[in-house]
Amino acid sequence: MSRWLEVGPDNYVLTTQGSLLNTGLVVGSERALVIDTGSGPRQGREILDAVREKTQLPLVVANTHAHYDHFFGNAVFAEAGATEFWAHENCAAEIQENGDSQRRAVTTDEPEMAAGQGDNTELVVPNAIVKDQPVLVDLGGQSVTFFYLGHGHTDGDLLVGTATTLYAGDLVEQGSHPSFEDSYPEEWADVLRHVSALRHRYEFLIPGHGEPCSDQFVKTMANTMTTAVRQATQATRETPDDATKAIPILPYGPEQSRWFIRRLQETRAHH
Repeated sequence: MSRWLEVGPDNYVLTTQGSLLNTGLVVGSERALVIDTGSGPRQGREILDAVREKTQLPLVVANTHAHYDHFFGNAVFAEAGATEFWAHENCAAEIQENGDSQRRAVTTDEPEMAAGQGDNTELVVPNAIVKDQPVLVDLGGQSVTFFYLGHGHTDGDLLVGTATTLYAGDLVEQGSHPSFEDSYPEEWADVLRHVSALRHRYEFLIPGHGEPCSDQFVKTMANTMTTAVRQATQATRETPDDATKAIPILPYGPEQSRWFIRRLQETRAHH
């Protein structure tokens, strides 16, 4: 079903089927940190079982952002004794206010979660909040840093750094096009440049989905996004009434390009 990959001493990544989510695991001498919990009790249970093959330590959880495949499994971990759920303040607010509206996204894979009925289908809102300053959490002999670099894939993307590994959530997307539905395309490109500039600090970079990435991959993702911003801006200037003319020239799929243009316009309007 799922496989563990070691990315640095006591740092692991688990890829589960379905959304091909990468769940991070950082094992200290006193506690272990689980990064992202899946899209409901079924996947959450699968992740927890895999974690328990590696460690029996008390668990702490981090949610990298407020998309269902990253936090819908929280209740499984709460039942397993986790009381500390870390997230950026914007992520926690989004889960609190709009988390339920994402249930319909899991109708096929997690019918109980979609219906909000059955064990571990309630939303567990993160209660350990990261704002703009980095937070250091000691797991015993191994510490992790939770930090925020600004608007990107969402307005609340949390990065998790250890001595060897950077868990980047969906700020970095490998193997498929980025998702722009809740994104800030211009600022996201800047955040990616910031991430690639941290390359000397981490040996491994783990995206929210896909294979571990190099800093060069991240830099290319940033440059592609900046180019797309330029192309979409240009196309919109030429035909203001029909921004969709830019879709064929953008470096993403038609669906992503549509969202890209929409979010570029919405996030600019707010400035």
